[in-house]
Amino acid sequence: METQAFIDALSQALGQQVEKDENGVHAFVLDGVPVLLHSRTSESVFLLHMEVGYPSAMGGGVHARLLGANFLLSETMGASLSLDERTGMAFLEHLVFLPGLDASGFVNEVERFVTLADIWTRRLQEWNDEIETLVNDRLDSLQLSFEGQAAEDVSPEASSTLLRV
Repeated sequence: METQAFIDALSQALGQQVEKDENGVHAFVLDGVPVLLHSRTSESVFLLHMEVGYPSAMGGGVHARLLGANFLLSETMGASLSLDERTGMAFLEHLVFLPGLDASGFVNEVERFVTLADIWTRRLQEWNDEIETLVNDRLDSLQLSFEGQAAEDVSPEASSTLLRV
């Protein structure tokens, strides 16, 4: 089946035209997030590509979790997570092999991918929130210890004495 038949079926299912840019990449927007479909006709595959968010810059914990999820594709259902080091954006990618797949099956694969990207977007946000809460709690604790130490350093007599010049 020609790749345009897959794109036409997807456009119909979405109720919007899946556009092709000057580089030959098909795209559509879902909830404000672009979904890219790179056609590799020589390999009979589409590479689906979608952003899932920005990992927190506070510590490497989120980056390690993203990398760990890729191990044997165990937590990504066959997709792969990546990070654009120039922008800091995390992405989810998935290859859809076209041989043996009809237009309806292709649409189902895209829907499954978008659902998975939504799951990873939420998971990344939860991890970011968790790390930021942990860092903020530690900063608050540190601030309290500094305030407590400063209060101990000032004797009651010194605080009530007026200095005259």
